[in-house]
Amino acid sequence: MDCFDVDWQVITGISSTVIALCALVFSFWQGAQIKKHNMLSFRPHLTTWTHQNSDNGLYTVELINNGIGPATIENFVLKIDGKRISGDGTEPIEKALKILFPNLSYQSNHSYLAKNYSMAPKERCIVVSVQFLGPQLPSPEAVEHALNRGDLEISYKSFYEENFHYSSQEEKSNKPS
Repeated sequence: MDCFDVDWQVITGISSTVIALCALVFSFWQGAQIKKHNMLSFRPHLTTWTHQNSDNGLYTVELINNGIGPATIENFVLKIDGKRISGDGTEPIEKALKILFPNLSYQSNHSYLAKNYSMAPKERCIVVSVQFLGPQLPSPEAVEHALNRGDLEISYKSFYEENFHYSSQEEKSNKPS
């Protein structure tokens, strides 16, 4: 037998096996890329937005999911001057307002996001809305100073179980001076 005699059946078999293995590897790679894309496509991003109408003494803090995926709330904590405010439901918000505005008259509305609440993309939630009452309204600077003493911390995750953390203090620290 000559060393150049070729058994085409063997070559065809080996070629088919190599092609099949390449297709299998490519399929696994493509699946990983699709999962990576889907994780980015369902990523939530929580942030707060503050509205003020200082002429009327109305101040509002909204929580917004401006990501493109739902956020599943794991933990909702409010701190004043670095100290956690205890309580159930909206009780920490009520306590925080009493600490921040002890000598002022106001009406307020609050919201609380419980564990496992799923906040949809583009959903907005008014965390607190404060309407100051009386002839002497606090200055916008005084209200901003008081609100800056607070820190809203929320732990949340995506539907792909990626963990995220929101802190209003950390968000403020990214602002230029």
